[in-house]
Amino acid sequence: MATNGAGEQAACIVAKPFSNGVFYHEEPLGDAIPLFMLQIIITVLTSRIIYFLLRPLRQPRIVCDIIGGILLGHPILPSLLSRLPFFPRGTFDHLIRNYTDMLFRQDALSLTRTMAAYGVMLKFFLIGVKIDPRDAWRCGKKAFFIGFCSMMDKSTISVVDGIGQTSVFIDIAATVSASSPPVLADILTELRLLNTELGRLAMSASMVNELTRWTIFAVFPVVQLSWDKNGVIGALLELGTSLVIVISVFVMVSLWMRWIVRRTPKGGRVGEVHILMVMLAVLAMGVMSDAFGLGFMDAPLIMGLLVPDGPPLGMALVERLELISTEVLLPVFFLGIGWATNFASIHHPVPLLWLLLFMLAGHVVKVLVAVAPAVYSKSSIRNAAVLGLMLNFKGLVELMVYLNLKNVTVLDPAGYVAVVVGIVIATAISSLLVSILYDPLSSSGMVGYRTLQHLKPHEQFCFVASILNEGPVPILLNLVEVSCADEQSSVCAYVLHLVELGGRASSSLIAHRNPKDVFVNLGQMDRVHNAFINVEKKKEGVVVVHPFTAISPYATMHQDICSLAMEKKVPFIIVPFPRKDSGGSSEVDQAARSIIPQVLSQAPCSVGVLIHQTLASSRPLALERFNYCVRVLFWGGNDDREALAYTSRLARHAGVRIFVSRFMPQVHRKEDKEMTWDDMIFKEFTRANADNERVEVEEIAVSDVNQMISAIRSIEMECDLVIVGRRQCTGLSLDEALSEWTESPELGVVGDMLASSDFANYAFSVLVIQQHGS
Repeated sequence: MATNGAGEQAACIVAKPFSNGVFYHEEPLGDAIPLFMLQIIITVLTSRIIYFLLRPLRQPRIVCDIIGGILLGHPILPSLLSRLPFFPRGTFDHLIRNYTDMLFRQDALSLTRTMAAYGVMLKFFLIGVKIDPRDAWRCGKKAFFIGFCSMMDKSTISVVDGIGQTSVFIDIAATVSASSPPVLADILTELRLLNTELGRLAMSASMVNELTRWTIFAVFPVVQLSWDKNGVIGALLELGTSLVIVISVFVMVSLWMRWIVRRTPKGGRVGEVHILMVMLAVLAMGVMSDAFGLGFMDAPLIMGLLVPDGPPLGMALVERLELISTEVLLPVFFLGIGWATNFASIHHPVPLLWLLLFMLAGHVVKVLVAVAPAVYSKSSIRNAAVLGLMLNFKGLVELMVYLNLKNVTVLDPAGYVAVVVGIVIATAISSLLVSILYDPLSSSGMVGYRTLQHLKPHEQFCFVASILNEGPVPILLNLVEVSCADEQSSVCAYVLHLVELGGRASSSLIAHRNPKDVFVNLGQMDRVHNAFINVEKKKEGVVVVHPFTAISPYATMHQDICSLAMEKKVPFIIVPFPRKDSGGSSEVDQAARSIIPQVLSQAPCSVGVLIHQTLASSRPLALERFNYCVRVLFWGGNDDREALAYTSRLARHAGVRIFVSRFMPQVHRKEDKEMTWDDMIFKEFTRANADNERVEVEEIAVSDVNQMISAIRSIEMECDLVIVGRRQCTGLSLDEALSEWTESPELGVVGDMLASSDFANYAFSVLVIQQHGS
């Protein structure tokens, strides 16, 4: 029992944790924990169903979570119908009251709110873990001006126009003009745009935007509020206390986190005790932050920023805490958001419509303000508009701001409904427009050649080689060697080492050689890069190597590959494909195979899929007496002609022997342009190598698919490399006959056959070539 201010006694009713069961005539949902579990179940299911339904509209998860919470928070349809004059007053009151009493009973709300708050704290902590604050300092002038200008737009307008005379409009204007890096990173990851040029620029601009917002709308209001209440000394004391908290957390947590990293063996897992202590520390930071007048999520966010990103600690925290915070605890938070979004509280809709229009106008102005500096920095208007739309993404951070405004009665319940609807509309429209307007790998602006056939005989051969592990490195080194016969046939290799993004939200593309031909970022170079650089030193003047490192999720690594190829205007990309029957079952090998379909479909140039043993058995590179054997299988078609064009370059190397087998189907086939080109290209290759004793050509007649398969298996395959086109024009319906037996369609029928267990006893690698635009 407790006594209120009026001297009356008030009872605090707390629900029992568990029910004794229906056999004791008790209602299971009458107790706290069963009701809490029901809330999780229905919220997750509703959100997932909405996400599935809105997938064609390319909506991010946050939009679906908010809509799901709103649908479950109140029986919306009865609430809206009760506002219509067609129904007598109180028609739906009984239904609404029963629903609310079942799902949002006052005696069970304490557990729901506590778990939702802990879920928010964990989420903000993980957001801090994923963000690298150093990105704000590496953003460059372009991102700085875009982020700063997009922060100042609506706030300035609200003050100039006199709209911001009330605090609610100033707070809403500040929130609209802000761009939260964690929200932006989550949505860009879902849209698979985090690793694109605009994605990285938007993340950097949002970092600047957030730092500016913290400076203007966090420090100054604290000083002003304290000044009004406590004078100068009180203002300085409160601001100093906040700084002491931040500095103390920075020092103690940073030292503790680095101690955990030092205690963890290289390649080992972080101990469960450390993970548990970190979870308890998140709670402690929330308590301390709230006690000193900061938001309960601020200190956990700062603590997360101090965690060393990536493995072992950052990745371990994300892997073990992401699921429980995102899929178990946060859904309850969104259910609470829906419960607070009560459409029945709207009695005068006109002022709320003006508030909603005020918010949407702010988003439009923000796009226009972001467009100006972007266009000034020589970005296209289309890309500048897309960048502005990206900066309009809203999510968990904005919801927390508006919920706090409602709790301190700055926003009334009806106004809160308007701002939540504004978040949903702005994010939904921005996400849809970004998906429609921005294709990072669009080929509309490409000029020049993108195939090997367009290369002149002695033009420098440039290509991008993507590598996930050291397995294909010896074979790629051999390809570099055989591709450069002399100084007139030089090679430029852009070696892209792909590293999984773990425990971070912001990806990065690191160039280890600057335009002045000086190697930089040497601390992030590894054995993969050094192997190619050693070849460059031995083949000085003939081989040029540009090492890169791309740190990104597996799902978007193909964008790094294709973007680099587009930027460097190379005609060829090489992507490794580990053989499945050679032990290539690790996560890295599976990821390497999963990248290939996206690269084939989105590459701006020709692609070579390098099928290799997981533990590459290729002999070491011997530059003094180099001997290499290549077998080429030729039927006809764009891909086979591209393979033959690459073979023509190899034929000029003195240490390479080439055997070309042309399959001649003995079936009636109407002569067309493809056949004419096949004959012309093949005769040109034969004529060019007529005096080359290292090149042998044979023609094999086949009459059906079975005979063709037998012919392939009977060919002497004691060689180092087999080159074949991805698709063939055989006239024998080879694809239709073998499609059901094909395990990896991205390799083509013949490529898949050569990668099968039938050829497991051979040590050769296979290069499957697809011509761009074929």
